[in-house]
Amino acid sequence: MPDPFAALRDRPRVALATLPTPLERAPRLSAELGVEIWLKRDDVGSLGLMGNKVRKLEFTLGEALARGAVTVVTLGAPQSNHARATACAAAKVGLHAVLVMGGEQPAGPPTGNLLLDALFGAELLYAGTDDWAQLAATVEAATEDRVNAYPLPAGGSSPVGALGFAAAYAELLGQLSSEDVRPQRVYHASTSGGTHAGLMLGHALAGGGPAAFGFDVGRIVPDGPALTAWLANEAGALLGADVTLTEHDAHLDLSQLGDGYGAFTDAGIEAIDLLARTEGVALDPVYSAKGMAGLIADARAGHIDGPVVFWHTGGGPSLFAAGWGERLLPGA
Repeated sequence: MPDPFAALRDRPRVALATLPTPLERAPRLSAELGVEIWLKRDDVGSLGLMGNKVRKLEFTLGEALARGAVTVVTLGAPQSNHARATACAAAKVGLHAVLVMGGEQPAGPPTGNLLLDALFGAELLYAGTDDWAQLAATVEAATEDRVNAYPLPAGGSSPVGALGFAAAYAELLGQLSSEDVRPQRVYHASTSGGTHAGLMLGHALAGGGPAAFGFDVGRIVPDGPALTAWLANEAGALLGADVTLTEHDAHLDLSQLGDGYGAFTDAGIEAIDLLARTEGVALDPVYSAKGMAGLIADARAGHIDGPVVFWHTGGGPSLFAAGWGERLLPGA
């Protein structure tokens, strides 16, 4: 039988991650919620504490190097996991990283991801605004100002970046087969759409397997389902695949959004506490905590029938950003 993922091997790619990342059953969390939960641990084993972003960067930086780039330019909030991962990966492969940051430069010494950005030698440009469209325009201008620069959108979520999670879906299918477990859903946090799009494409290429269920944690684009479907279709076209996905195929839930990107939610804080004390696994408050909060809500509402996978997208360094500990552990 032909391999539906074979065309991925023809794409430029740099090896950055330790793959496959573990797939682990979460017995104590499962007992707490009354459903069988497996954790796909992209929070461990990656270069420079990258989390899931490394999967996209393997393909995007692979293309950048194939095009002769010497600089990569991207954007994010000051505690952006994607920006930090880009800085790390760029250092690894010999590219100069320019990170366009939202807002003004924080006072005091760098903490969390900003500390790592500095350690990896990235150039930081503060845009003075949190408007994502204006940040993207600043990336475009910074790219034009530099010779042989390769731009990356928020989260690395380009069609090329989405290929990383099509490959990840194939990886997951192999692990599920080895464990003889057949989940119906893969829960995860989503914002810029690349992770969700790649998993959707992987599901379409495989012709089956668990469907991706994303929880939008930021709503940084006006129509997340439409963007996700577009990314999946464009990524499929890069592989010569005959897939046509629509926004109705993008299971994207806004129930855990709260006040938007970077805003804590009570449900997210509870999710951090629950996974930490049942499985010894840390979530970050911006991304993975809101994704897990969505899974918890579905489990308690009786919406889960059979085993499910939670894709842990990483983000741990942001737990150490200034001031966040007080929100997670008030009075400590």
